[in-house]
Amino acid sequence: MSSSWTPDESSGTLLAEKGWLQGTVVSAVAYGIDVALYSMCFHLLFRQMDRMNYKKHLPLLLYITTTFILSTLFMAALADFTQLAFIQYRDYPGGPNAFENEMFGIPVDNLGNVCGFLTMMLSDGLVVWRCMVIYRGCMVPMWLIMLFPGLMFAASTAMGIMFLLQVTSNSPYFSSTNINYTVPYLSLSLALNIIITIVIVLRLLTYRHRISKVLGSSYGAQYTSIAAMIIESAALYSAFSVAFLTLFLLNNPISATFLQSLTQVQIIAMLLIVFRVAQGKGWSQDTMSRVMTSRPSVQAIRMGDLGYGLRDGSKTFTGSNGFKKTTDSDSVEAPAVV
Repeated sequence: MSSSWTPDESSGTLLAEKGWLQGTVVSAVAYGIDVALYSMCFHLLFRQMDRMNYKKHLPLLLYITTTFILSTLFMAALADFTQLAFIQYRDYPGGPNAFENEMFGIPVDNLGNVCGFLTMMLSDGLVVWRCMVIYRGCMVPMWLIMLFPGLMFAASTAMGIMFLLQVTSNSPYFSSTNINYTVPYLSLSLALNIIITIVIVLRLLTYRHRISKVLGSSYGAQYTSIAAMIIESAALYSAFSVAFLTLFLLNNPISATFLQSLTQVQIIAMLLIVFRVAQGKGWSQDTMSRVMTSRPSVQAIRMGDLGYGLRDGSKTFTGSNGFKKTTDSDSVEAPAVV
């Protein structure tokens, strides 16, 4: 194609606009996954809810519904703002990249910022709660375990409020200060999720070692498998966070792709956790005791463990677990309980 059709902008500006537009597309794809997961979670929780357990399921229903509404508003605001920059005001001096940097305070962008902040706050709160559930029963006092994550969550929320005030307010304080609250806000939120991911994985690995040592590797797999660790620890969002922080610190314009989709990816990680809880596969306070006390109802008899003998003309098969069967009377003796 003719190079004369290319906008008169620098290669860095064009790359930043590509990253922003591609981030919007990735965010839309992630939102489609959000819709599917929300429908599955809502159907499962609503079907299981009755008079006995509604106090357990109703908060989760309200939580995922509130978060889904916020993510929908965020996606709508992002799509509208992208349309304004690339279509309606594409001749804005400096192009869409300049429009994004200078028009962040218009109402549609404010809507997206507020919904994004509330969504991230709710999702961060969920992973902090899951960390508390998984570490419940630990020998270390709970307040000591949750002190640092709790302080980080509070600091992230405070920086998020300052970020919102900075991008939506015309106060002289924010116009005169050189502090950009976007960076500390995102850094605290992303660091909180990365740290909680690590501590949850370490805790589940400890449980996995204990269970395997006592009962074998097949017990408790639904709680301590690799997939369970990835979901329970919100590792998907943490991986996106690491990618964004790396590109952002390198001043790479492609970081905008990860930034635009962070909110929807965080909701995916959150809904996966809720879906496991709704299925009864999520780690709970009594999971360890239930797994450690579980036993299979029927032991399979391996052919290599069977013995064969003749006793008064009858044939007797004896398994290593004490199970005996005599062919002449078809009588079966149950194994003794040790």
